[in-house]
Amino acid sequence: MPKPGDKAKVKVNVKERVVDETCDLSLSELSEIPVREIASFKRVTVLDLSSNRLVNLGKNFSILTRLVRLDLSKNQIKFLPEDFGQLEQLRHLDLYNNCLEHLPISFGQLRRLRYLDLKGNPLTPAWEKIVGCCSTQKDCQQAAKNTVSICANYKPEFIERERLAAQESQKMPGSGDSSATAVQTNGGAAGGKKSTKPNNKKAKAKKLAGGGDNELTIKPVNAVGSAGTASALGSKSTQKNNQKKKNSKGDSWLNLLSRAALSSLVSFLVLFIINLLIIYLIMFKNPDIADKLVEYIPHQYRDWILTKTEIFRLRVTDWISEFRTPPEEH
Repeated sequence: MPKPGDKAKVKVNVKERVVDETCDLSLSELSEIPVREIASFKRVTVLDLSSNRLVNLGKNFSILTRLVRLDLSKNQIKFLPEDFGQLEQLRHLDLYNNCLEHLPISFGQLRRLRYLDLKGNPLTPAWEKIVGCCSTQKDCQQAAKNTVSICANYKPEFIERERLAAQESQKMPGSGDSSATAVQTNGGAAGGKKSTKPNNKKAKAKKLAGGGDNELTIKPVNAVGSAGTASALGSKSTQKNNQKKKNSKGDSWLNLLSRAALSSLVSFLVLFIINLLIIYLIMFKNPDIADKLVEYIPHQYRDWILTKTEIFRLRVTDWISEFRTPPEEH
């Protein structure tokens, strides 16, 4: 039997809400996401869950790895799952008007993310500096770029600090104080010693969380630091060397081709001139040599060659005579 204070779960027929590649579940008063039903439609890449009553995304939301566009605006989402970065195909993410204070470090895996809207969320000062105002489309694009790069360069110790801060924020307010007071009332000096332990743990967690918030924008830059600059310089030098080698290879090939083309052209012109001289000498200066050469031609080709050569000779003589006569006689 459900308790009177509990809210009834709203069931939605997902099949009726799927059109082509879009699944529209907005304005459905959902408190839980029907992940299994959505995952059964493999063609769905756009999911709209805006204007519902969602507080979290559930445990299995990261199985929707085909999503390219996700709208979670106008809900009451307090945190995103730690494995949210498994949605590696995601390009557009709308988290407008929720209750998020921080983002999971797995955001560094969202390399394809190009749009991130976090307006209307009570972000911590460090995350607010990273994300920015998100008032225009360009701001949202820059927010996506900054968030992914910061999370990708995050050190493990800061990940632990962020995790502790998330755990501290998820705890119910006053639970630690009530347990501490109960221990103090039940036990004397020994009870007093025990009661200081949870308080110490809480103080350490707060210090770690505060340190993580303050160093969030600084440490990832230092993480890249000198090693990052050295690797960047090394990569630039190697790229320049590779480009020089490629350019030198291309220039050598071009030089070889140009030299080969020039030599072939010169040789062709020389052979052409020599052939013209030989034909001229044989046909016009020494006809006896031409007659002797004709004897070596096979009989089946002799008549054809003689006719062609005679035609050629007549045309050449006509051309030479026209060239030599002045234009007045023409």
